[in-house]
Amino acid sequence: MRGWRGAVLAAPLLLLAACQSTPDSRLYTLAMVPPSGSVQATRTTPQVLALGSLDLPMLIDRPQIVRRIDGNRVEALEFDRWAEPLADGLRSTLAADLAARLPGMTVLPVAGASVAEGTAVLAVTILRFDADRAGRVVLDAQWSLSIDMAGGRTAGRRIGPSRETVEIPAADAEPDTLVRAMSQAVAAFTDRIATGVRR
Repeated sequence: MRGWRGAVLAAPLLLLAACQSTPDSRLYTLAMVPPSGSVQATRTTPQVLALGSLDLPMLIDRPQIVRRIDGNRVEALEFDRWAEPLADGLRSTLAADLAARLPGMTVLPVAGASVAEGTAVLAVTILRFDADRAGRVVLDAQWSLSIDMAGGRTAGRRIGPSRETVEIPAADAEPDTLVRAMSQAVAAFTDRIATGVRR
């Protein structure tokens, strides 16, 4: 009986010790990467660009950072997580990167239910955005730009759809290194979008 009571009293202590030994989650965010070199002010129309739809595959639309093991397997890093939904972080980073690359143009992170006449609306579909165990980050995405020139009364201008694939090698496969490389991949992707907008 005494041994049984001792085991019952010890059980909560063992449970508490197990909880204390669980590692804390590490939280990450994507970051804006300044453009390399000087950037010319954008003087052509449109003067306002808004981010419309942004679609992510379910594979990466989760709290955990996903790392690719091989062609058929991935791993979700349980204790390395996004500090916000990846779609939200990607949207704000895209907006910041585009604003830095298109000076003179107002960039809105969300298009909203209705947009003003002459506003360019950017739609992005992410096909792949992950890293492998060797530290290589791949961003494969499609984008298009539509400009409603007269409130829907006449056909507007459209650019795309255009598909871009960006590969960024990271120094190693540690999560913090991979997230920095992922931010660089987003910046390289927005470089190409900015080039298309200027045409």
